[in-house]
Amino acid sequence: MSLLSARNSKGARPHSQSLALLTDAQSAQLRSPLLDTEASLLNLTERFSPLYPEMCPGHRLLDNFPDHISFHPCDRSKESFCRLHLEALDHLCQRASTDPSTFVVVTDASVIPPRNMQAVSAAHFWRLGEQVSSSKAPAGRTTALDAELFAIRLGITKVTSFNVKHIILITDSLSTARRAVDLAVHSGQAHSLTIICALRQFFAESPDQLIDFWDCPSNAQLSLHHLVHDNVTKTRISAGLHPATFLDAFRSKSAASCLDA
Repeated sequence: MSLLSARNSKGARPHSQSLALLTDAQSAQLRSPLLDTEASLLNLTERFSPLYPEMCPGHRLLDNFPDHISFHPCDRSKESFCRLHLEALDHLCQRASTDPSTFVVVTDASVIPPRNMQAVSAAHFWRLGEQVSSSKAPAGRTTALDAELFAIRLGITKVTSFNVKHIILITDSLSTARRAVDLAVHSGQAHSLTIICALRQFFAESPDQLIDFWDCPSNAQLSLHHLVHDNVTKTRISAGLHPATFLDAFRSKSAASCLDA
């Protein structure tokens, strides 16, 4: 913080190389990732908190409902392991197609390279073998992982409003699914908070209500995942004047600037 200008240093004592000590002429000539960070902070729309009650040990979602949440990773080290995982997932979806109390939620997101475009997140909802609903929304300027986190948020907040006991959520990023139920300070923390609140209420309604997160590689061509993938990749949404902008998007930009310097 001490390297930034007085506007962004939050009262920290200026470092000897701080931007706050530069003259206007020096600022005009400076080319640095630090200067890019300074300019980017004006556009950051995220807010964070380390003090949510849900973050305290004993109050976290996984502390209170450890038997209601499970993760099913796909071992990508060998093609045979991946094939067995996908066969198990396909069999589970077939069983779900005969159970009216089970919903299959498939999420995906797409980050569009041009700076004037927003990322897009979507979730498809399946019950008794038919798609019954979908949600799609612009995710702002963000990374692929944060856009996927938003897609999971879209899926969970909507599916928990239905009459459902078992949720099967299919994503191509299981690490993001784990982040979805972790309220530690991170980019996209607000998405995690919304997800955790929705799941806490869902689990509290009945001890029989569960959610399974299933990993599905994006190149697996699982039919349900392929449909939502096509949906997001074919959608283009302009960034507009003031799009939602997330921390990891700036981190990625700063890292690229350092590599180019």
